[in-house]
Amino acid sequence: MRDKPTIVVCDDDDGVRGGLAFWLRQMGLMVDAYASGPDLLTAIDRDLAGLRAVFLLDMKMEPMSGTAVHDQLLARHLGKRSPVIFLSGHGDIPLAVMAMQKGALSFVEKPYSNDSLMPIIDRAVAQEAIWFGESQRFDYLKAMWNSLSSQQRKVARLAALGDMNKTIATKLDIVERTVEVHLSKACEKLGVDSRAALATAIANMHNYGIDLGSD
Repeated sequence: MRDKPTIVVCDDDDGVRGGLAFWLRQMGLMVDAYASGPDLLTAIDRDLAGLRAVFLLDMKMEPMSGTAVHDQLLARHLGKRSPVIFLSGHGDIPLAVMAMQKGALSFVEKPYSNDSLMPIIDRAVAQEAIWFGESQRFDYLKAMWNSLSSQQRKVARLAALGDMNKTIATKLDIVERTVEVHLSKACEKLGVDSRAALATAIANMHNYGIDLGSD
């Protein structure tokens, strides 16, 4: 997997798209350029899992506007993985502000200079690195939690809440020795060695938005 995101330019103006892509490559950045939203979305759907990108979207495009493309990116759960920058005309500012309220990183009003655009792209690349790290952490924690059996998850949740083995056994209608075995296995799979560490690990998963279930 690439260690930096690709700058994805989507603009239906051939001259603007080509010039922007050429300049970004001159700056040492990896660039993919698309003439329409549907073309971009088709490419994304071929490689959604491995995608690392910063999107530069023209606000006014045919047959799909930049805001419509942004909505589709959000539907693909890219809102917290890939920063979006809008290139907008003066009359598009209200739309750009609405897009930022949906999670877009910034917008650049046309006409713009390369000097004004570059710091925004740099900030987007830095933000993508942060989001990518969080995404990797989320996937790691989720995989660890999913490695537990249903009964191990039940025991782990109750132990993290502070219940002692005897109480857990009563609540789950199992013998205390079975609780000990499940708790030991859960701690081993989660890479922790104490109830306190188990509680911290489960709290971290909750903070990352991982569904801990109720099974």
